Amino acid sequence: MSEGERVSQLIELCPVSESDHRAVTEMAASIWPIAYGDILSSEQLDYMITWMYSPGTMLRDVANGVEYVWMQRGGHRLGFLAFGPVRSGVECPLHKFYVLSGAQGQGVGSAAMQTLFTRLNDRGATGVWLRVNRENARAIRFYEKNGFLVRAEDCKDIGNGYVMDDYIMARSFVS
Repeated sequence: MSEGERVSQLIELCPVSESDHRAVTEMAASIWPIAYGDILSSEQLDYMITWMYSPGTMLRDVANGVEYVWMQRGGHRLGFLAFGPVRSGVECPLHKFYVLSGAQGQGVGSAAMQTLFTRLNDRGATGVWLRVNRENARAIRFYEKNGFLVRAEDCKDIGNGYVMDDYIMARSFVS
């Protein structure tokens, strides 16, 4: 059994409950400055965390079919992701995928991604698509390693004078 297979067996994807939304926000606030500190201003980071992880936003996401999930090993939360809605016959959007810096480079993200692929495929999705900041070379390499390809570029106005300047990346489940 390879190291990746061992890690995969140890990573669990567990639903985030409504009572855990604050913990997701806190985890995002600890991850984002490391992930985006060299790309975005601290003002934009604060704006985006407040915009994307407010209780109202997360509740609205869930009401619209978005599923928030913890990445866990041995009961310890190592990151989180959010995807959906999942619809049979179409690609599923992956909205969030974040691993704590101390857990990066250990196969946690790839194991979680493979588990997610299996779950989505079992539910009828034909693939996954996501947005990634065009300057986030580390994240782009991670997604490419996990079978994603750049499909398009998009610059999206998110308010307050800020934009998300992203690649749209996708990975198909069908050959």
